[in-house]
Amino acid sequence: MRLRQRCEQFNALHSLISAQGINPYFRPIAKTWGTEVEVAGQRLVMIGSNDYLGLSHDSRVMDASAKAVYQWGTGPGGSRFLSGNMVLHHHLEERLAEFIGKRFAVVHVTGFSTNLGALGVLVTPADTVLCDRENHASIFEGVKNTKARLVTFAHNDAAHAMKRVEDAKALRPDGDVFLVTEGVFSMSGELAPLDEIAAVKDAHPEVVFYLDDAHGLGVFGRGGRGSADHFRITDKVDFIMGTFSKSMASIGGFIASDDEDMLRYLRYQSRTQIFSAALPAANTVAVLTCLDILTREPERVDRLHEVTVRMRQAYKDIGLRIGASSSPIIPIIIGSDEKAFQFSQALFEAGVFALPAVYPAVPRGQALIRTAYMSTHQDRQLDFVLEVLEKLAKEFRIRECDLEDEPTYAEGDEEGEAGAKAKLSYL
Repeated sequence: MRLRQRCEQFNALHSLISAQGINPYFRPIAKTWGTEVEVAGQRLVMIGSNDYLGLSHDSRVMDASAKAVYQWGTGPGGSRFLSGNMVLHHHLEERLAEFIGKRFAVVHVTGFSTNLGALGVLVTPADTVLCDRENHASIFEGVKNTKARLVTFAHNDAAHAMKRVEDAKALRPDGDVFLVTEGVFSMSGELAPLDEIAAVKDAHPEVVFYLDDAHGLGVFGRGGRGSADHFRITDKVDFIMGTFSKSMASIGGFIASDDEDMLRYLRYQSRTQIFSAALPAANTVAVLTCLDILTREPERVDRLHEVTVRMRQAYKDIGLRIGASSSPIIPIIIGSDEKAFQFSQALFEAGVFALPAVYPAVPRGQALIRTAYMSTHQDRQLDFVLEVLEKLAKEFRIRECDLEDEPTYAEGDEEGEAGAKAKLSYL
């Protein structure tokens, strides 16, 4: 049976890293204070969370969420299409649309299901979807389900995207062309050049511009209004997708647009909306409260950038390879998968929680430790993290000055469409 063979191959690798004591995944967190967690009786500084504004442990958010349980119950009892639709959902959609600068929004129960449901409705088999090669797996999965023609363009390369658009229009003149990118890339932490990509839309107004801003909301833009706002191109983006599991301290996702007809169509046709239970009231109210706080306290975003600028420079001073990150996500490029697992375990033993990303989540031979910072990190915690990193960087020889002894890797089939397919099978 091929299924059993696949499982056995995976379990052999799992057993190998587990036997070495370096399996970093699915470690159960016993307690959390936001910037610190307890695992197996050990307290660690958390630098692997997407809770960029630290609002998941803000007493105002927790109190509002707890009160919502007593008013609305613990679960919705059905999908939004049926019995689970609440006034809260519509209120949240109005607030989200206003916050990011669009007229309408539709809330889904997770970010992944938002991309699956939205792309599944908007894209048809006759269309062509142009994706940045490093887009999130949920985007590739959503496109795959539509049976549309999927074409990738070089990462953050607007000129290559322009050429792909022109090729797609010539090859399929009767279909729509979708241009899909993230605002902030979840592994590299890089900010997409949305002003340059918007120029592609200017040159070809009929192209549908779809932006996944999961890691940009609450991080970039005026008061955290997102990557499109940061570049002042919100009006040029046809659809802005975002999630609540990062800066909004909850779970869920949304899709926003100025086109009421398209969003009404999406609301009634999205299969992940129709066949999933609605977002619980506690989660919905948590997001509403986060929006209230962010509107009143935009200095949280300023503090977040102070922390990340400091840590980015400190990483460089240590000699770590960090790529072109300009966000709170600062990856430490390690090299081999095995070394990344070992480095993550050493961090854990030293009191720092950060996990590795390996192929195919990243290119082969470019395994990394994904670190991410929060506006609520205290200076003493940051000092401790830097002390640990400097010690381990020397021990593991991962600094720029140590690279002479490292093997080099040529680009393999992880690029282009092959990379897109690989992402679909990751974990």
